[in-house]
Amino acid sequence: MPDLVIGGRRSGFPRPWRAGAIALGMLGVAVIVAWFIYRRSVAYDVPAGEITGEISSLHTAPGALPTLIYGTSSLSWTGGIPVLHANGDAHAIGAAHGRLLAPWIAPVVAAAAPSITATVSDEGLFGGWTHNMRLRWRWRFVDEGLAESDRRMAAGLTRGAAASGVEVDYDAVLRDQAVLDVGSPSSRTGEAEHHSLAHSLTIIATQQQAPARLWIGRIFALPGIDDGGEAAIPIVQIVKPTGLIAWASVGWPGQLGVVTGVNAEGIAVFVDPVRTADVRPTRAARPIALLARAVLEQAKTLDEAIKLIQATETLGAGVMVVVDGTSGNWVIVERTPSKAILERKSKLHVFGDVLTTNALAQDPENDRARRMLPTMARIDRAAKLTHLPLPDVFAMATVLRDQRALDDSVRPPGHRNVIDEGRAVHTAILDPSSLELWVADPHAAGRFRAFDLRHELRGEGDRPAPPADLPADPTVELDRLANLVAARASIREARGYLGARDYVRASEACARALVRVPQLPEALEVDALVAQARGDLVHARASFQAWLDGIPDDPHGEERARALLAR
Repeated sequence: MPDLVIGGRRSGFPRPWRAGAIALGMLGVAVIVAWFIYRRSVAYDVPAGEITGEISSLHTAPGALPTLIYGTSSLSWTGGIPVLHANGDAHAIGAAHGRLLAPWIAPVVAAAAPSITATVSDEGLFGGWTHNMRLRWRWRFVDEGLAESDRRMAAGLTRGAAASGVEVDYDAVLRDQAVLDVGSPSSRTGEAEHHSLAHSLTIIATQQQAPARLWIGRIFALPGIDDGGEAAIPIVQIVKPTGLIAWASVGWPGQLGVVTGVNAEGIAVFVDPVRTADVRPTRAARPIALLARAVLEQAKTLDEAIKLIQATETLGAGVMVVVDGTSGNWVIVERTPSKAILERKSKLHVFGDVLTTNALAQDPENDRARRMLPTMARIDRAAKLTHLPLPDVFAMATVLRDQRALDDSVRPPGHRNVIDEGRAVHTAILDPSSLELWVADPHAAGRFRAFDLRHELRGEGDRPAPPADLPADPTVELDRLANLVAARASIREARGYLGARDYVRASEACARALVRVPQLPEALEVDALVAQARGDLVHARASFQAWLDGIPDDPHGEERARALLAR
């Protein structure tokens, strides 16, 4: 019988499972704590605010079209162009935007969604399963870079749309404001290989009759968005924010920033988004279009506008053209997340989605854009057409409608190297001195609708007295734009099927595109790629040769085509 020892411990069987259970419990607690920390880190706080009141219609004058009224804001139409008048604080302006434009906002949000999700890949074993989690983490700082007024405006838009029966997510609306800065082009578009989401052109031309005055021609396109920009219909906004300067812009539903705009002081801002190596979505900085809106709301002079741009860090990069309509002076500021290069007396007077100053021209992303995008060909053509003062606004409209190459040779419909490539979400002309604005109406064969911004922004005159509209170009077929839109929609379908390796449907989509626009360069190129993927090299060679014969408009694709033909 073993001796009993006072204070001794009885031996027992070892229990390693107890330590394992404790370790698993601690791990579970750590995972739960980490999950709550993650959820808090990626959540966007929604500013407070309420939506009240109903929408009603009002006939302002006998024979005039009715106007939608919401509080002190309204929505009317000039031809086929919606005109939004919004007043009040940031939340009220956003609410009016969402309430009155609700039917058009959701399609734009849906079209921009792939450009946001594409910033995070699905590669790897758990890539698809963790995609949304990694996406939220990557975009977690977006709201921190926005001003309080930006967030309140986005919250008002979300609530306003919901009050009109259209549910749009606040997070999606917030991210959409940064999509021009850090979004990726949809894989269904031809911009996926070029890392480009938007193409734009800003043309500054001197007026022949008044050398101190300028015409500003403007083209803005969103070919990298999933629907090619079809949902981004042109909207004219007349905004009078409380305590700030009134401003007007040409944009699209759901856009709270400005890429084309002017304020009541005659300060105009035009944003041409670009790509640079220092752009990252994980930065807490203000999207460049929201900075442009801040310039319109706050700057009374050119110097004030420059100071604000230089002092504000941006999420993305862009060429910002700032014009003082009072003096006729203008500057360009090439703004990137890390630099702000000011050029007061540029030798150039046409700008697009590439940087031109020596300090930034050699940026690797910008250098790629100069070599691969059609921007330089369009800039050179526009510069040639506007090197002398223009006699009238019709001359500027003719420039914006130009479809020829630099040497005046004819290009096929929809050629991406011409000024009017048929992809613009808005085309506009502004006289910042007289505050006269013309916007192309896509529902009237490109007729330019005129607006009197002196009355709208300054209240001059008893009623608006806009100049005459600019008629549609009689030399262009009325169904040209409709055919291009339909053909490019089929081409996007073809690219989607090609990525999914459904070559039969991809070929059928190409056939539909070529029926609508037989010589569309983009359609010939994609048709050749589909035939090559199917192993039909005879068809591929014929399509590539037809594309090359019509003058190719994609340098990277041209190299690929010539390599195949050489074999």
